[in-house]
Amino acid sequence: MTIEAFVESHDVIKQYDCLYYLYPKLWGKYKAITSSLSHPDRWSGYIKYLNNNNQVSDEIKNLPNDCGGIYIFFIHGDSLPFENYLAYIGRAQYTDNENLRNRLKTYLPESKKSNGRVKIVRLFRRWKKHLYIRYYTSTDNDFIGKNESALIRAILPPFNSELTDYKIKKPVKAFVNEIN
Repeated sequence: MTIEAFVESHDVIKQYDCLYYLYPKLWGKYKAITSSLSHPDRWSGYIKYLNNNNQVSDEIKNLPNDCGGIYIFFIHGDSLPFENYLAYIGRAQYTDNENLRNRLKTYLPESKKSNGRVKIVRLFRRWKKHLYIRYYTSTDNDFIGKNESALIRAILPPFNSELTDYKIKKPVKAFVNEIN
């Protein structure tokens, strides 16, 4: 019997589905860029995003404010200690007004807005008690932007909706006048 036999199209469980693309060719395509992020000791440990009162946790409130970086939201399952689902990849530029701490603190208020980003609202509505982050610090904004974009393109996280460095291709004529 298949898993689908347990999930009807009208079941509440369908509200929790996530589409993942696990395409090794994309991983390889962006490996040259993202290889600098492959050192596990440069990443933070897992940090719970919300506290028991559904407020931003003290750990998030105390993140570095003297750097930017790349961060990843994970949905942590309770069945196994290593059950983590990569949900979203983001970046915090390092400027006078933006840093890792400030950027990550913006997600909870945004998730409550009626006009907030749909996927962020859904992520928090469904899994807010199970959200954790990991981050990689940097003060090099070019590095941050390039690597965040490459990670998103390589992994295609289910809650990212925009490619940060997307370039619009040159338009192609739909009709060509033919002269006989």
